[in-house]
Amino acid sequence: MAALNEKKQEAEELVQLAVERAANFYEAHRLCCSEAVMVMMNQGFDGGLSAEAALQLGAGFCHGMGGAGCSCGALSGAVAALGLFLGPHGGDGFRKKRFQQIIREMHDRFRARFRSTCCRVLTRKARHDDKAQRANCLELTRGGAEIAVRLLLEARPDLVGAADRNFLVSRCQ
Repeated sequence: MAALNEKKQEAEELVQLAVERAANFYEAHRLCCSEAVMVMMNQGFDGGLSAEAALQLGAGFCHGMGGAGCSCGALSGAVAALGLFLGPHGGDGFRKKRFQQIIREMHDRFRARFRSTCCRVLTRKARHDDKAQRANCLELTRGGAEIAVRLLLEARPDLVGAADRNFLVSRCQ
């Protein structure tokens, strides 16, 4: 029982480190929400992509898919990152039905927390104030990262011990 509680505590610590690292990428590195989540998850949990490939993969989801204002980039980047680790076409991937359940859960938790998944809706109040919009999107980035990492570690508890803690705790100002 003590070992189980220790594993849960370690997983919770990783979630918090991951959230802060994604926030750091968004704030200090000026990445968009989807890029920040994608790069953090890939590097923090060894997704197998180069840093450049992860950044490129996340780039198309910025500002609601290229500025269209559709799906929130934090959500889209999280879904892409979960696909990297849990998708049905990888060696450690899940069957399609289980993978779809996890992605649906990502969507549903994000929507429950933020009341929408649409970038336009989520940024409406801060649209004409750059500082307020960055703060709002930072909160969405944090939330998307948190939900995604929780789901990842619930599905793949083996990644708790495999996480790159040095990367997750590092910050670049």
